[in-house]
Amino acid sequence: MKTWLAVTYKVPTEPSRTRVYLWRKLKELGVVYLQQGTAVLPMTEVLLAQVLALKAEVVSSGGEVLVGRMEFVEEEDDARVIAVFQLQRNGDYDEIVDQCERLVYELDRETEKEKFAYAEIEENETELARIHKWMERIVARDWFAASGHARAQQAIEDAEKRSGTYTEEVECREGHAVDVNSPHDTHS
Repeated sequence: MKTWLAVTYKVPTEPSRTRVYLWRKLKELGVVYLQQGTAVLPMTEVLLAQVLALKAEVVSSGGEVLVGRMEFVEEEDDARVIAVFQLQRNGDYDEIVDQCERLVYELDRETEKEKFAYAEIEENETELARIHKWMERIVARDWFAASGHARAQQAIEDAEKRSGTYTEEVECREGHAVDVNSPHDTHS
């Protein structure tokens, strides 16, 4: 049986700031909710430290948090929870794929319109950097090897390749263009 890190909590409804903060932080960690106010994570020392720090913040804001180790009695319950973790990560990976496909689509449209601009390169680089950071966060909480990882990684590679092709085209067109025409020397 797997050992889980269990988190149960109760926070005041008002102000909602503490409740929303706790929910967001737990989602960032990648929890699976067993029911309202009860979540689990794989038991690791790193996650335990993060949850205990979060507990201290919430308790200081008037909330109640219990943190414990637990095991399910039946292996099929472990399997069900692991399947939910994988489903959540696959949803995250699907979002990465969607973002990459949007980027490729946009670059294809810009190319069709023959709109090649350095500003677009900067925009693409910023978007790809954001996607990479997002992917890193997802991978960090993909404890059970969700199947969507390979597809998301391939989508990132495809988007980088398409962005590279677009960049080369811009450099080819603008790299040799003259920004300022200098007056021609006329000698008499």
